[in-house]
Amino acid sequence: MNHLVVVSHPREDSFTMSMMRTYVDAVAARGHDVVVRDLYRMNFNPVASYEDLYWIRDGLDAPKDVAVEHEHMRWAEVIAFFYPVWWISLPAMIKGYVDRVFTLGFTYGHSPQGVQGLLPGKKAIVFTSSGSTPEHFDESGKMSAVNTAIQLGTLEFCSFEMLAHKHFAPVGSRTRDGMVDSWVEDVHALVKEHF
Repeated sequence: MNHLVVVSHPREDSFTMSMMRTYVDAVAARGHDVVVRDLYRMNFNPVASYEDLYWIRDGLDAPKDVAVEHEHMRWAEVIAFFYPVWWISLPAMIKGYVDRVFTLGFTYGHSPQGVQGLLPGKKAIVFTSSGSTPEHFDESGKMSAVNTAIQLGTLEFCSFEMLAHKHFAPVGSRTRDGMVDSWVEDVHALVKEHF
């Protein structure tokens, strides 16, 4: 299978980047092809411009950087997102990627029946992290908010089949010995289960 990995973290030595590399190595070991789009290292511009929002309506071509991302998405059978949860939401780089790349006419469109996703047959898997405990995230409703934004409001809206959303927590100063090793095993288990 072809995997498009979209990752966002400003630090190359971050937990997010480590889990992304674990995933890439695991799917590659199973014979899959992988393209990584590291939004910080590629200096992706997350700010949606007038051109980004209206190129289809105005009969223009997609901006060049967006067209490149569209080609990667066409190639991919699976898209994997890796990012930290900041303020119970997608960080700006991921949100900007969604705003600029998941565009009308490419990932969704209008029909007499209403809005419909245009990428059937594609699968998605999401890996997020936070400093909060899993119990707090669940009990406070924050995990539900995170899932709504990426899963319901973006991926399923565009007709992706959602395979899994793995949330790692608490990451940071409360991470204990053995937790990271366990989380690496979780990534391998998800890869084995789905691919």
